[in-house]
Amino acid sequence: MIKYIKLSLEEREKIYLLQQNKYSIRQIAKQIGRAPSTIKRELDRNCAAIGYLPDSAHKFYLNRRVKQQTKLAKNPRLKAYVIARIKEDKWSPEGISGRLKVHEDIGTISHESIYQFIYSREGQKMKLYANLMYRRPKRQQQYTRINRPVVPEDIRISARSETINDRSEFGHFEGDLTFMKGSNSNNIISLLERKSRKTFLIRNDNKASISTISKITKRVKSLPETCVKSMTFDNGGEFKRYAILGLIGVNVYFCNPHSPWQKGSVERMHVFLHKYIPKKRDIRFVTMEMIEEAENKLNNLPRKCLNYLTPNEAWNIYHNESVALEA
Repeated sequence: MIKYIKLSLEEREKIYLLQQNKYSIRQIAKQIGRAPSTIKRELDRNCAAIGYLPDSAHKFYLNRRVKQQTKLAKNPRLKAYVIARIKEDKWSPEGISGRLKVHEDIGTISHESIYQFIYSREGQKMKLYANLMYRRPKRQQQYTRINRPVVPEDIRISARSETINDRSEFGHFEGDLTFMKGSNSNNIISLLERKSRKTFLIRNDNKASISTISKITKRVKSLPETCVKSMTFDNGGEFKRYAILGLIGVNVYFCNPHSPWQKGSVERMHVFLHKYIPKKRDIRFVTMEMIEEAENKLNNLPRKCLNYLTPNEAWNIYHNESVALEA
């Protein structure tokens, strides 16, 4: 398709002179190398009260351009905020829009408008689309892992209370491992509090159960007392030493076999995590600093389910409420 180029002021001056010399629309079009429809539209839209004048016609055109500008084009501060959140923090358009409506005072914009900006010529030139957090399942590479049932039936997920299932109580976690390129043993342990969605990431040099559970236990002990009431895992053998967590007062539950969706929050969080630390990156070269930075990004990502609070903000609110109830 031929790209349409707007008329310049110089072309408008030529149209004026040719019109004054009684040239027809077709003759004017031929003289300046434009389609007759372009000339007719120009004369219809940009005539002043006393007739067609090039300066007035150009001002009419510029005024329409200003009115047609997007909200981001009209508000440079808002545009800079949107670009920074997409490129630096990997926030989703919905998260940016919600955060602006609830917690910022620099203007608002819908998530659809942000998507339009991302896929506009300017947005594509900046490759903003490469920073989108979540891809549709049919475009997402699938990873599977064999689950081995290693736990008795009486601590299956069906034994969890409704206050855990409906997220009405603070302090209940989901845990999992995520593996990357370069090693079948090195991994990242991820722990996610179900109500606040706050995430804790731990570098793990092997998937042996004693090492995995020991590192989880150490991290749990570093958190404020009573913050971790339960932990839900899948049926991987790396969690078979779960009884160690029971010694520090943490109840443990396991998903049903082949049902990782029963701990869907941590599974979805891995999609977010691998935006900051790509799945294809060799994990042997992933440093603790990189993991800590990813954890910080995840916990400062506004979430729709939290009314666009960040997990860090939600954690502080729910933890303070929990402490007040126990007092």
